[in-house]
Order: sequence, then C-alpha cells, then structure tokens
Amino acid sequence: MSASRRYKEIVAGAAAAADALRERDRERAAVLSRRLVELEDEMSRANERAALTRLGVELNWENAMEALWVESWMTLRPRPAPDRTADPADLTVLDVRVEDRAEALLVAVRRRRFGLPRR
Repeated sequence: MSASRRYKEIVAGAAAAADALRERDRERAAVLSRRLVELEDEMSRANERAALTRLGVELNWENAMEALWVESWMTLRPRPAPDRTADPADLTVLDVRVEDRAEALLVAVRRRRFGLPRR
C-alpha cells in the first residue's frame, strides 16, 4: 500500500469519526434542548407556586395584624422573614399550617373580643 493511499484512509477515517461525533453532538443537543424546555416549565410552575404562597402568607399576616390591632396591650412586630431552611417540597404542608394558625388566631381574637367562652 502506498503512502498516499494510507494517508487517504487515515483522513477518511478521521472525517468519518468527526461526522459521527457531530451527529452524536446534534442528538445530545436535541435531548438537552428538550430537557431545558422541561426545566424552564418546572421553574415557571415553581415561581408561580412560590408567588401564591407569598401572597397567602401576606394576606394572612395582614388579616392577623388587623385582628390584633385592637389589642392595645400587644406589641405588634413586622412580619418575619421567610425560613430559608424550609424544604420547598413541604410547601403544601407549610401553606396548610399557615392557614390553620391564622384561623386559630382569628378564632381566639373573636372569642376574646365578643366574650365567647374559651375552650
């Protein structure tokens, strides 16, 4: 086999390897592109969920402050900062806990205000 023939085979092999690599890269890019769309959708849903939670907490806080405003003996403080250590997977449980605590507070204030019997 001549050197030129051997050179052409080597170049053809390298070109074929480069083509195969480009094809794998295109396939991988398509997979990653689809995954990126999925992740962006998940992020969008998470942001919407977080916004709803923030709104719920803010509304419950405002309701609590309004209910406690007449309690002149009580020192009212600003709303505490979010708990950065909370697990986002527990968001539904935490939302329910906020709702339960807010309702319990309003019930206690109503009892006190209207002289209803305490449990």
